[in-house]
Formats: sequence, C-alpha cells, structure tokens
Amino acid sequence: MSHTDSVTAAVSLDALLRDPARERRRDPATLLAAFTTQATQHPDAVAVRDGAVELSYGELAERVDALAAVLADHGVGPETTVAVSLPRSIELVVAVHAVITAGGAFVLLDPQTPAARQQRTIDLATPVLLLTTPGAPHPDGVAVLGTDAADVPPADLPGPSADNPAYLVVDVEAASAVVIGHRAAQANSVWRQRLCGIGPDDSVLWHAPLTGQSAVGEMLLALQTGATLVVPTSPVLARAIAETRVTTACFDPSELAALAALPDAEERLDSLRVVLGCGTLPAKTAAALRFVSGATLWHVYGRPETAGEVLAHEVTGADLEVVPIGTAADDVELLILDEHLCPVADGEVGELYVSGVQLARGYLGRQATAATFLANPIGPVDDRMFATGDLVRRRPPVDGWTAELEFVGRADDRTDPYATVPRQGGLPGELLLDEFEAQAAATPFDPAVVHTAGEHATAIITYGDLDRRTNQLARHLMALGIGPESAVLVDVPRSIELMVAMYAVLKAGGAVVPVVSGVLPPVADPALVLTVAAREQAAVYDIPAVRVDGVRLSDYSDEPITRADRRAPVLSEHPAFVLFPPGATQGTTVSHAAAVHRVTAMQGRHSFTGRDVYLHQAAGEVTEWHGYLLPLRVGATVVLTEPPDPGRLTELVAAYGITAADFTPQRLAAFTDHVHRHDLRGRVTSLRSVVVLGAPLSAADVRAFATVSAARLHHDYGRAEATVTLTYPAVPPADSAEPPAARVREWNRRVYVLGDDLRPTDPGVPGELYLAGTQLARGYLDHPIPTSGRFVANPFGIPGDRMFRTGELARWEVDGTTAALVRLGDLMRPALPVGVVRSASMRARIGAGIGARVAELARRHAVPPFAVVRAAMTVLLAWQAGAAVAGATTLSEILCAEPDPVIASTTAATSESCAAEGPHGPVTLSYLDSGSFPVPALELTPLRFDGPAVADGVHFIVSAHPDPDGHLGLELEYRTDRVDDHTAATLLRRFSRTLGLLTAAPDTPSHTLDLRTPAERTQ
Repeated sequence: MSHTDSVTAAVSLDALLRDPARERRRDPATLLAAFTTQATQHPDAVAVRDGAVELSYGELAERVDALAAVLADHGVGPETTVAVSLPRSIELVVAVHAVITAGGAFVLLDPQTPAARQQRTIDLATPVLLLTTPGAPHPDGVAVLGTDAADVPPADLPGPSADNPAYLVVDVEAASAVVIGHRAAQANSVWRQRLCGIGPDDSVLWHAPLTGQSAVGEMLLALQTGATLVVPTSPVLARAIAETRVTTACFDPSELAALAALPDAEERLDSLRVVLGCGTLPAKTAAALRFVSGATLWHVYGRPETAGEVLAHEVTGADLEVVPIGTAADDVELLILDEHLCPVADGEVGELYVSGVQLARGYLGRQATAATFLANPIGPVDDRMFATGDLVRRRPPVDGWTAELEFVGRADDRTDPYATVPRQGGLPGELLLDEFEAQAAATPFDPAVVHTAGEHATAIITYGDLDRRTNQLARHLMALGIGPESAVLVDVPRSIELMVAMYAVLKAGGAVVPVVSGVLPPVADPALVLTVAAREQAAVYDIPAVRVDGVRLSDYSDEPITRADRRAPVLSEHPAFVLFPPGATQGTTVSHAAAVHRVTAMQGRHSFTGRDVYLHQAAGEVTEWHGYLLPLRVGATVVLTEPPDPGRLTELVAAYGITAADFTPQRLAAFTDHVHRHDLRGRVTSLRSVVVLGAPLSAADVRAFATVSAARLHHDYGRAEATVTLTYPAVPPADSAEPPAARVREWNRRVYVLGDDLRPTDPGVPGELYLAGTQLARGYLDHPIPTSGRFVANPFGIPGDRMFRTGELARWEVDGTTAALVRLGDLMRPALPVGVVRSASMRARIGAGIGARVAELARRHAVPPFAVVRAAMTVLLAWQAGAAVAGATTLSEILCAEPDPVIASTTAATSESCAAEGPHGPVTLSYLDSGSFPVPALELTPLRFDGPAVADGVHFIVSAHPDPDGHLGLELEYRTDRVDDHTAATLLRRFSRTLGLLTAAPDTPSHTLDLRTPAERTQ
C-alpha cells in the first residue's frame, strides 16, 4: 500500500504548471543529471577541446541525444552494456555520454591495444553492442554499430536510475569486470568537485590509459563540474601541459617525479592549479613537485571497486617522511580491521575496508563479489564493505598529526596465513584447527581446558598436551578408516576426554556427531562411536566402539598431522559436525567452511584473547559446539562444568575470573536473581560477554541482567541449520511481551524478513525469517527432499547462493540508520483447541497530510475528528451496498446531518466507536486520539494471534497521532474463519482510499467518488 494507492497526493503549483515535454526527468543521483544541468545552464561553455577543435556543452548535448536515440533503437537501455572502441577524441566523449543517456553502461576499449586484449575485455564485459569507427577492426562475438549509423527520430529517453550501472572497468590480468553504479559514480564526482574546487574556469587533462579507472575519473571530473576536458596535444606529458595550459591533472608518482625533475619545470607547469597524485606517493617526490609548482597537491587513494578516490590528503611541508593517503570522502566509512574483523587501535596495522555510497555494485558474473564485498559488521542491515587487501594504519591525532591513514603494503605480502582466512572463497577444511595448533605451538604450557565437576574435582590439560593427545587419537581413528564424510558418534560426558575426542575426530577429517544428554540420535550409517568406560552403553550400538580412555595412545606419534597423513584431503565442503536437535529425526550437516565462518564471526564480535576464561556449561543445545572451538583459537581457557546452581555458578565466575559464559534464558534469569538478591555484583565483575542459547530473552530479563553486570548480552539464534548472533541493547527501552529488538552485525551472515512473495518487508512489517551466508549448513544428512524444501535459492545473492527458511516470524525495527530484529515466534502454529478461534490484525497508515485535513474539517464543522472518520465509513458502507448515503451527498452535508439511525455512537476519554452492518457482518469503527497506537509500515501483512476472538464481522481502528500533519494509523481486526487475508487487505485499502478522497475533496458528491482500490481499477 502506498500513499498514491490511498489518497490524492498534494501537488505544488510549480509542478502543475511545468511542461513535462520540455524537461526530461533525470534521477538526480546519476551522472546524466549533472551533465544535463551543465548543458542546460551553460550551453556555450567549452566542454571538450581537442587541439584547435572545441565543442560546447550545448553542442555536445545535441550530438549525444542524436546518438543516444540510435543506441536505444538498437536495444541499449538500463542494465545493458556497450563497449566503446574509439581513440581519445571528441567522438569518444560523445559516445560515452550517449550510452549513459540511453540508459546503458559503457566499457572503454583502446583501439591501440592488441586484438587479443580487446577480445578478452569483450569476453569479460559481455556487452550487447560495440560502438566503433566504421570499418575499424573489432573483436568477435558482439554486434557492431558504426558511429556513422543512420539517425533515427529523437526519443524522450527515460535515462538511467541511480541504481543502474554507469560503466565497467575491466582488469584483463585479474579477469574481472567491476560494475560501477550511477549513485556511486555521482557521489564520487560531487566529492571531488568539492575537494578540488573544480568549476567552469578550469580545464582537466585527459591523458590516463583509456581502459583504466583513471581515464573515466578524468572525464567525469571535467564534465560533471562544468570544466573543460582537454585531449593532449602531444604524447610528451610536459609539452602537452605547457601547450594546453590545463589547470588540473592527475599523475602517478613516476610521472610526478619526471615532471618535477625537468630543468624548466616551473615554466611548463605554471598553469596547473590542482594536481591529484595517485598511487603510493614518496615524500621526496611530493616535496620536489611542490618546489617547482604552486599547485595544490592532493594525494588520493581509490580503486574501481570504490568508484574512484575515497581518501585524500593535501600535501604540505609537514610531510617529511611519509605522505598519508588521507581522510575519507563524503559518505564513506573507513574500517581498519584485523584478521578477526575487529577494529585495530590507532597506530596499529590492519586491512582497509571501505563502506558507503561509493561502493561499486560488484564484479560482473564473478563469485568474487561475495568474497570481497562483505557485510559491514558495524553498519546497518544490508550495508556492505569492500575488502581492499591493502594494509594501512591510522595516525593517532597527537603531536600535530591529524587522524589520517598511511599506506603500509598489501595483505597478500604478509607471512601470517590467517589474516585473510575470512576473505577466501574456498576454505581448506584444515583451517578449522590451524589456529588451535598454532596456539598450541606458541603457548604449550598454558591451560587450555579446565574441567570442574564439583567442589574439589578438577582436571586441567595444557595446550601442548591437548594437541599431542588429539594427534595420537586422530591417528588411531585414521587407522580405523575415519576420514572425510565419516560420521563419528561422540558419546562422552562433559570432560577433558570429550575435548580430546572431538578434536581427534576433526583432525582425522571426520564429522563429530554429539550425543546430547545421553540421547542417541538416529544417525545414518555412523562409522563408529567414541565413548568412555563410565558410559557403559557400548552394547546399545551395533557399530564399532572406541573407548577414548582405553586406547594406547603411546603407540602413535604425537607430531602434527599433515595432509599426507590423512586418507583424503579435507575440503571446505566436507562435514565437520552432524547435529541432531532434540526430537529431530534427521541430522543437519555443518561443513568445515560454515564452522570456520561461524567461529570467525563470533570472534569478531567478542574479541577474545589469551586473557579470557570461557565458562562452558552444558546447555543441551546443538549449537553449543562453538564453545569447544572458539576460545582455543586465541589462547583462552575453557572451563567445562555441568549446569551448576546459581550460587555455585557465581562462585565459579569469581574463582576463575570468568570473562565469558554460555547461558540458557532460564539459567541467566536464575543467576541474575541470585546475584541481585544477595548483592553479589562485586563477585561477577570479570564477566564482559555472555552468550544466550535457545529461546530469546524478554526485555525484562535483559533489563534485570543490566542491573547486576556490565557484560554484553549476545543471543545465539540457535538453529542447527544456520546460526546468527543477535546482540541485545544494554537496556531495552521498555519491558514488553515481545523479545527486545536485537542488532544483527555479522559480516558473513545475511538475515532477511520476507513476505509470501519473497520480497523484503518494510520495517515494522512481520514476515518469515530467512538466514543466508557462509555459515549455512550443508543440508540434512541423507534427506534431499527436506533439504530442498528448507534450503532454498537466495534471490538476493550470487548464483548458487542459498538461504534457510526458519519458519519463524520476525520484523525489522529501525533506529536512525541501524536496523534491529524482533523475533515474533513460529510461523506455523499448532492447531487450536476445538472451539477456539484465531484472530488476525492487519495494519497500515495514510500519509500525505490526511491528519491535518481531518483536523481542519473537524474545526470547520465544529465536530469531533471521529465524525469525519465515521462519515467516511458511512460513505464506504453505502458504496459497498450499491446505494447513496441517505439524505446527504457531500461530506459537509453528512457532517451537518444527524448520524444514521443504524450507527450507534459512544464517547469515551480516548476513543469513540460506531457499529453498522456490512457485507461481512457487523462493522465496528473505533477512533483513538493517542500516539501509542503502533503503526509499523505501509505493507499489509496479517499478524495472527490467539483469543480473545473478535466478534463476528470486522473492527476498524483509526489512530490519530500527536502530529496531525503526519499520518493516520489504520488497523483491521478480523476472525480468520470468517474473513481471509485478501478480503481484509481489500477492505483496509478501500477504507483508506475512501477517507483519503473524501477529505481531499469534501464538496464532491460522495456517489461520484471512485472507491475501488488500484488493483480493482485495473481489472
């Protein structure tokens, strides 16, 4: 439902008088909009100069429009690509802007490059058309159009939208084609204009290689700002500058050094006012240029993936040793993260990630988009960041420095193999344990696991001993045939032996199948079971059993296991865990890649170090396996314990200095209550991070915990099929029956709330919760049909991406620019008891000033606002009955007349209501003068709830908010056994339209109003 669906939109006088035939509508966030503005406002200004030939903006626009009509006639439009193979010239400028005007995206080919390179560019960019000089050689596999193509009648082309591609930059060596959208390119151009102060009196030298980002940047820097784009008159750079007298130019460090070293550099460079230095600029080169030129020198940094420059630093005399790459462009966020995607401190080296409006759409037809354009862990939902692969450090803002970035090197050059683990497309399975083994080698004598079974029963194993014992047991398992795709039951009570068993299975390449609380899962063909003597359940299994405490480990080497030792390589898609939730009849397979991504994302959230102590209680949840792996990747200590009572738990936190812990909601509530009642806050101050497993917490639970601990609460939305961590606010705004809104900030996880049409719902509108990303499970073990039913194609990802249907309702809430998730319970509810009727609620809102109109009509006729709303219901009921309103025709007459006898009115402090008979039974209308009525969004999505049931018929609720100039809230309550969702949506849309039209035209006879919904009018 939109404003235009429900009301007549208000239109300004200027808009009514504007002649649309004389003005083409341009999306302001496109390159075409700024170019059109320059051509309209400054038609006589010189746009392009090639030697003695000049072309004004007006003349350029005319030629562009003519060629754009030809391109459109050949099928060029939004989301199509045109290759342009022309030498650097006025004709090339015309061609590029014609492609944009037709709505397409351009990719530049240099006709001087070898044919094979041009062909490779065509193969990567997949254009629909090649625009070139008539008769010129050209690559194969694409339709060709000559620049002398016959004119076609001019057309009013719609042009591109901000989200359409503007151009592509192809890197033949990297086999990639970056797709840059209009919104990103236009944002970059606006920032560069502000940065450099470029305007109509400036001229920009167009000399960068045609096939790179810089050539496009130079062209846009001129023609988006009203400056003149100048084609070099000589291949000798210094001569071209001197002859053309350009005021602005972009150079790489080698070009800058060569220019500064010229004996007559001052004379040759005299015209330059602004110089952009791209690449790593040495301080010596920068100083040399400033010595011979008075131009402002900017050191800029950018990539095609960021639509050009995103950082800039004005070079000064203070840059004696290192020239920074500067500070961020407008609407660009820079993140410097470590290998765990955690922010690094000022002065420390980390990888640069770029987020914001300037990001490219991605790579054309490449899965590398998902590997380098990641979810921003600290941004709003669906915000992306680009992994540049560049190492930088931020200068601390002290000692006269500003907080600028310095370039350090490439991430690929580092010797640390784990820093790029999250940004790899395919993860070797061995990486799941690599960091543990590296930690064991670095700190062999540090405690890895502590098992406390009571007051005095405590066992400890160090990193070195745990690594050696698991190597030995893994070799024993491999000798028994365990390898990739082997499922191994681990029926070991919580103990050090449990850790040894799990790590041994993983090192052997097998899949761990945990036995939760002694309940044996129905695993399909497990290879064997790992157990201990105390279990005494070996007879239950009809498969080989290995007692962890009975194997002679001394028979096997404790040296690290290599790839050659395993029966087969462990690949990222091989299973690491097979999980059986309580009551499940099928196992969920979690791959090594999914496991690595889950623990990596959690590390990014919790930032564990070797100083942390992680309390791992038995939660009975299948997703608790992260607690066995996550702490040991970073040198932390895991404390294993059976579920203690709250008093014992408090003492454990105090005795071991616990910094992080797992809880179920019930245990957390009991722990909170115990600490509060006994005033033990001082005993639990070490806690800083708490993971809640299972059902979500209530807002009251979150608020209560905040009174006893400053630790941050994270909810592991625990599904075996997919796990995402939700972070609760420190203090929810109010207690409520719903769980509090929780932040979703994981870079390798996507969370969607979708309607029945698989389209995202608006904020506030319930929909089904879907999870996607690299943490997604492989599917259900040996059950392809349920796998295909719950693991469905992701329409928002790259080809091959999947998402998991949770079967749960949720909605987004938006606070500023950040979205939070509210879980609303299961989508599929169990059958209701006999005699119990389910009700549903459908909500919407009407804007466009209708609140002000209702208030004004009420004042004009000296009636309460409810009378206006009631009049609209009267008109709607009469229209649906096929009759006119008795005794009145206009809204004014209805308001002046007595209420219809069949409508009974009652007045209360905050609401009024009336009742009448409609086609679906009694119609009740209530009017609330209150701002408390929740109005989540415009979409009509039914939200079902159980009793008390609405009476027969339907109940309309209109809510007037304190801001009468804003909107009115609408809600329709109905019984699901009497009114279906489609009928309810039609009723709500029809009533909103009646109210909108009647208040917009109160003197119009009511029987002449067209009260059909837009869908009905198109039938």
